[in-house]
Amino acid sequence: MKSGVCWLALAIIIISASSAGATVVKVQPGASIQAALDRAGSGDIIEVQGGVYRESLNITKRIVLEGKDMPLLDSGAIGDAITLKEDGIVVTGFDIRSTRRTGIDVKSNNSVINKNNISYCADGMRLEGTRNCTISSNVISNNTNGISLASSEHNVITSNYLKDNNIGESKDCGIFLLKSNYNMISKNDLIQNGDSSISLRSSSNNTIEDNNISKSDWYGISLEESSNDNVILHNSAIGNGHGGISLDSSKRNVISDNIAKDNERGIYLAFDSNDNAVERNNLSLNDKGIHLAYHSSNNTITDNTAMKNTYGIYLAFSAGWNKIFSNYLIDNSYNAYDLGLRNNWDNGVIGNYYSDLGHVVYIPGGSGVDRHPLGIGSGDITYEYPT
Repeated sequence: MKSGVCWLALAIIIISASSAGATVVKVQPGASIQAALDRAGSGDIIEVQGGVYRESLNITKRIVLEGKDMPLLDSGAIGDAITLKEDGIVVTGFDIRSTRRTGIDVKSNNSVINKNNISYCADGMRLEGTRNCTISSNVISNNTNGISLASSEHNVITSNYLKDNNIGESKDCGIFLLKSNYNMISKNDLIQNGDSSISLRSSSNNTIEDNNISKSDWYGISLEESSNDNVILHNSAIGNGHGGISLDSSKRNVISDNIAKDNERGIYLAFDSNDNAVERNNLSLNDKGIHLAYHSSNNTITDNTAMKNTYGIYLAFSAGWNKIFSNYLIDNSYNAYDLGLRNNWDNGVIGNYYSDLGHVVYIPGGSGVDRHPLGIGSGDITYEYPT
């Protein structure tokens, strides 16, 4: 018994107290990180040296948990690898694994989680009922879901790399929000993340900006179940199975300045997705550049470039009363196709630019008419082909 106590004393080394009163505690391989956490005071720094640690951590104090040389924390099937239960915790520099449980389970506010590798978990990271946390510069791969938020607000998820979060479940995602509002999702790289790389359900007033998204089974970005008043801005969605950006039963969203390339649909509005603004997007090499269906109405579609798609803009039979003008429809097999109801292809003064321009454009499929089509040098819009 005495030898075990001596070994623990050697493995956990108290270094010093900082000017702010924080003690730095070094944990060596063979010691228990949880033991160091239990002994720490609020504000202390637990510095874990490189090695393998097979335990599950429960953090109930405001501390900094810092890995040196990427120590491996493997909780196996014991439980979640790390659970945060106090506000203001920092977790950085770990390689985290957990068999079918959560890598980092965040139940606190104002916490920071950065520069970790998280893999082979159910949820790589889960935030539940949290506010004002920052999730940044993590590598999250080979989990069922990468990052999940439930009933969480005002969090920032930025500059993470998420790949292959698609293991063994249906409806797996890279980043998943449920009933979570006012969050910022920006500058993340997401590749091959199951059904959707970024998925929102019943989540409103979020900003999705400057993300690179590719090779999802279904959708790059999907909004469902009354995900309203979100901003989707400056994202790149390439090579996703069913669509780059998809809205289902979601209203008053702004979809602006995105690139959607080589998807089945570039931007897809369906199932009563009404009153959305789709503007200044670049859509190419999709089957349908912009597709409205299933009673999606009163949307405004302006200043988009749809080039070399099968259909530039396609409206299904139940899509009605949409406003479509100032778009550039170039070298698509069908620049525009309208099976819908009373859609307006000009605003009374300005229509759309068509590479197969006529004096009046009768939109194939139904009764849609653009009475003010635009051409190069028309005086209303000039256009230069993209390089």
